[in-house]
Order: sequence, then structure tokens, then C-alpha cells
Amino acid sequence: MAFIFYDTETTGADRSFDQILQFAAVLTDDDLNVIDSFEIRSRLLPHIVPSPGAMMVTGVSVEQLFDPALPSHFEMCRKIHEVMTSWSPATVVGYNSISFDEEMLRGAFYTSLLPVYLTNTSGNSRLDILPLMIATQTFAPDAFQWPVNEKGRVSFKLDRLAPANGFDHSDAHDALADVHATIHLARLVRARAPVIWQSAMAYRTKALATEYVEDRSAFVATLLRFGLCAPSLVTALGLNPENSSELFTLDLRQDPALLAAMTADELATHIKSKPRPVSSFKLNACPLLLPMEVAGSKATGYELGLEEITRRAEKVRADESLRNRLIEAIASSRAPFPESPHVEEQIYGGFYSRSDQSLIDEFREAGWPRRLELSGQFDDRRLRRLSRRIIYFDAPHVMPAKMRADYAHAIAVRIHSRTDRSGRWTTLDEAIEDAHELLNDVSPDREAILREHLARLTAWREEAGLILHGPNTSEKT
Repeated sequence: MAFIFYDTETTGADRSFDQILQFAAVLTDDDLNVIDSFEIRSRLLPHIVPSPGAMMVTGVSVEQLFDPALPSHFEMCRKIHEVMTSWSPATVVGYNSISFDEEMLRGAFYTSLLPVYLTNTSGNSRLDILPLMIATQTFAPDAFQWPVNEKGRVSFKLDRLAPANGFDHSDAHDALADVHATIHLARLVRARAPVIWQSAMAYRTKALATEYVEDRSAFVATLLRFGLCAPSLVTALGLNPENSSELFTLDLRQDPALLAAMTADELATHIKSKPRPVSSFKLNACPLLLPMEVAGSKATGYELGLEEITRRAEKVRADESLRNRLIEAIASSRAPFPESPHVEEQIYGGFYSRSDQSLIDEFREAGWPRRLELSGQFDDRRLRRLSRRIIYFDAPHVMPAKMRADYAHAIAVRIHSRTDRSGRWTTLDEAIEDAHELLNDVSPDREAILREHLARLTAWREEAGLILHGPNTSEKT
């Protein structure tokens, strides 16, 4: 199967309230030979204030942010989806992608009314090279040179790890350069730590991972905690009843006989103890699972001996009541997440109806005047808000003057300064304050670009302030 390596450069680190500015992807064959590549940038969305710190890292200038020759965010997302679909099926690979780039990409597709789950549907699977590097440092430490950060700990940052192992990464934090750095590390893992690579390949789909945990009474789950590999001998308890992709596992240092004797209250207290008796991982997020004999003494619980580990695992597998009680205890200990009032954070708020999906399909192919008509026909409130936001961003001329004015005012309210209703997004006040702080310690080669951003942010705040002097309207963004 082919691989799609990809990377994003963004306005900041918030997965819900920042945007992708640059996307790059490289298609390789099964032997990691490059077949094709793709790169695209977009201009800044009008309701997003870029983090000055992020702009210093990526080197994106004000001119690039507002370049009218660049595609809009909506146009960029449509092109990304088109290219990745044409390259599918494949294994979609990034560096720290499962927790960041993946969510950024899903959010971009969601706000552009595109299918969200492209990377793990239609035959596609996912792989993240960062967890492989962390596991390699534990199980095959001699396979790589491991750079050390200012705190004396191994640094797994791509811009440090790739150069330490022979990659010229002088243009780090450019999306395409970071993609090639990721491919370089993937090739090294495959060559120098084949057990790690083969394990990742073997369980990169939900179906394969599910089959593995069902067939083995005990196995090693290489859980990641605080940037370190924490391999543990575990047995599967069962799936989260609220999420069929999440598997609960029991640390086999726990004696099942003692657990079975506990009351419900005792069990509820015990599962909160440390180290956590019950952990979980996502079966559809390429978990790194290893046989007991491979992990050896580096896995916690190994000191009990394989015979005792196997005995405990079999006892748990035979006791359905205990497994159900443990799952209920851990599930009930989790506080429910209230629905966010912000449409960006409602991405997992349920699937669209069949009628709304038909309207989405028509929206994608329609002209802007027709899109405005369709925006009012969606049943799902998210779709009404997102579709009209797209229209305002890309074709405000088709909107009535009052609607345009309302959106302009709502954006000014949102980005000018922090309020009680604000989300986590960066405001102009905050960005200007951050830029002034950065000036105290900016490198000479970045000072000019930082001052340029500060000047633009200051002018932007003045523009937003002028809009806010008008009549108040309800927030629509």
C-alpha cells in the first residue's frame, strides 16, 4: 500500500481556533520511494488572529498572510481533499499528526463542508512517526542519535531529531521540508528498528488492532506518558460503550482476585490510584502493540514472570463480570463534556441527516448566489453557520448589505479583545502584547518580520475598533 506523508504549518497551536496556512504532502510507494508531491498555501481567514510566536517560527510574512493571489482557506481545503482522495487508499503519515495535524485537517474539512474522516475511511489508515521514535528510543536506543534539550532530556522534536540523524533540515518548519524529514526518519526506523516498524504496520487499522487484542490474552501496550514510552503488560477488558474505537486494558500487575473481591465503591476508588490500573487507547489511531517476548523486561509487569502474567490474563478474560465492572467504574469516573457554544468545537456533535448531506453535495457544486440560498435550508444549525461563514469569507458580494455588516461587526467583537464569551482564540490585544514581549528577545534575523506583524496587528485593532463604534448586533461567527 502507498503512503501519504503530510504536514501543516498553522497560525498557532490551538486545534479548534487556529487555521492551516500551509499544507504539504508526498506520496510514496510501499518502499517509501517518492512518487508525487503536493504543496499549497492559503491566505488568512478574517476571523483568525495569527500568533506572533508562530509567525516567528514559520517565517510567514504579513504579505503572505494577506496575499490576494493565494487561494482562500475554503479553496485550499477543497484542493487538499481532492489530491488526498486521488492518492487513496494509502496509509496517511505525519509527525505528531494524530494529536495535532490530524485534528487541524479534520477541523479544516469540517468548516469547509467536506468529509471529515478522510484519513481513516475508504481504505485509508493512519500512522504517526513520533510515537515510533519514542518507542524506538526505549526498545532500540542504539539505532539513533538522540539529541538532548536544554533540560537534559531526549528531544523528539523533528527539527532536532532529523538533523541529528543525517537530514539537512536547514529549512525546518516549512511544511514540505518537514514532510521529507518525516520520510527520512520513517526510512531509518524501518531499517534500524524493524520490530517497531513491523508492529506499527501490523496494527495500523482498527480491524487489525482489534483482531490482535482479541487473539492474545496478554500483550504489551506502548502507552505514551509525558513524552516517554511506558510499555505495560496488559489484557483487554473491552470497548468503551460510548466509543467503539476505545479499548480499555488492565495492567497485569493488578491481581484479578483482589479486584473481584472489591465492592463497587472500593473499585471506583482503586481505579484512580497510581499507577492507573486501567488505561485505554484508540484502536483506530495506530496503537503500537508488541508481543511479550519482544518487549521483555522493559515492560512493567514482566518481573512477575510470563507464567503468572498469563494466568492473570486468562483469569480476567474468563471473568466477564469483573471486566464489565471495571469498564463501568472507569466510564462513570469520567466527567461528561458539555457541548461547546462555539461551532468550531462542535465537529463531533453528530452526523448530518441524509437531506442535509444532499444539500452539502449541491453546495459544493453550486455558484455563490445559489450557495447563499442553500445556506438557509440546512436543518443542522452547524451547517447553516458554517456555510454562511464560507460565503462571507469568499463571496460577501452575494450577501445583502445588512448581513455583511452584521458579520463584519461580529468578527470585530470576536477578535478585538478578550470577553467572557470568548473561546481560546487569540485576540488582537493579546497578539499585540505577545509581540511586544517577543521583541525583548527576538533574534536579529526575525526582528524585521516581527515588527512588520506588530504594525499590522496594531492597524487591524484600530480598524476593528472603528467597526465596534457602530450599532451592536448578535455574534454570528
